[in-house]
Amino acid sequence: MGIAAGIGHFFQSIIEVIQGLLGAIVNFFQFILNSIIGLFQGFVNFVEGTLGFAFHNFFILGTVAAAVFGYLLYSQRQGTTPVSRTIKNK
Repeated sequence: MGIAAGIGHFFQSIIEVIQGLLGAIVNFFQFILNSIIGLFQGFVNFVEGTLGFAFHNFFILGTVAAAVFGYLLYSQRQGTTPVSRTIKNK
């Protein structure tokens, strides 16, 4: 019974090695898939945070944009920008 048990253990160990290799392959593909999903989720969270910041600060950003636009109009009417000086000299 020793030889038969040894052959049985030999085939059992071969099956365990094959199961281990298949498990490693499955885990590798799960890792790749989870990495891609995690990257996508990170990008979505980044976009969500950026848009959330913009929407929550819409009035502040609009006020800053209006002030810059007003300053540009004022400086063009006064002739203090290089572009307006070039236009006046022509």
